[in-house]
Amino acid sequence: LARMPGEAVLQLIDGAKYLLTNEYEKSLLESKTGLSDEQVLDRVGVRVTTLGKDGVEITGRGLRRIHVPVAKDVKVSDPTGVGDGFRAGFFSALAWGLDLERAAQVGSLLAALVLEAIGPQEYEVRPDVFLKRLGESYGDVAADEVRPHLS
Repeated sequence: LARMPGEAVLQLIDGAKYLLTNEYEKSLLESKTGLSDEQVLDRVGVRVTTLGKDGVEITGRGLRRIHVPVAKDVKVSDPTGVGDGFRAGFFSALAWGLDLERAAQVGSLLAALVLEAIGPQEYEVRPDVFLKRLGESYGDVAADEVRPHLS
């Protein structure tokens, strides 16, 4: 984004079903295109903004704002790949048919696993541990809804 002209950025986002950015990318996108947050929402379906230690925010036309906090008891080791981990968990949960809030919770927990590992691909998803932590962070209903999708 930083090196792209505003028009090229607009072409990337126009009509996107999902726009995932972190806070810096959100700000950069708005400054490069001259669009306000509301104007960006007019061009995309759902806007997902990761907020670091403050979790994730989901907004969209006709959607109530969703805020999902970070997973509990995260032990920070290496931030490399955390955003990719979030996106992988988020889109996996959507593919399973889960709603946006649950998808953000799955993404947040997967991001936590990446953050706790040294290296962007060194994390391990153990279904029993994942479900336990999901329940501790977001409640038993969250774990129960995700359980059928983990083998």
